[in-house]
Amino acid sequence: MTRVRQQWQVPFAVAALLGLLSIVPSPAAASERTYRVHGQVVAVNLDQTPHMIVVKTPLSKYNDMTVGAKVTAQTRITRKGKQITMQTIRVGDMVKLTYVKQRAGVFARRIQLQ
Repeated sequence: MTRVRQQWQVPFAVAALLGLLSIVPSPAAASERTYRVHGQVVAVNLDQTPHMIVVKTPLSKYNDMTVGAKVTAQTRITRKGKQITMQTIRVGDMVKLTYVKQRAGVFARRIQLQ
């Protein structure tokens, strides 16, 4: 290699390395994972803040899973595409629940009533 070509490669490699090191993932984004379940509402707690919803979803013929999630102001609650309030959800309603697990707990991101 020629000396001029080598002189350009070193600064370019250093700049590329510094650029890659400056990309740091957000700790909050790295620690949360999104899940989706479809099932029946078995409990709604409006007495505590944040509110809570509990959904039971079938996994197999003889096995099911129950998910309890906190409902915050950021949770989007809809029925037939229209925004509704948490107070309209009843035990027995069928819902699609999108939630995230974080260090602080399980949080509902979206509740779609069927």
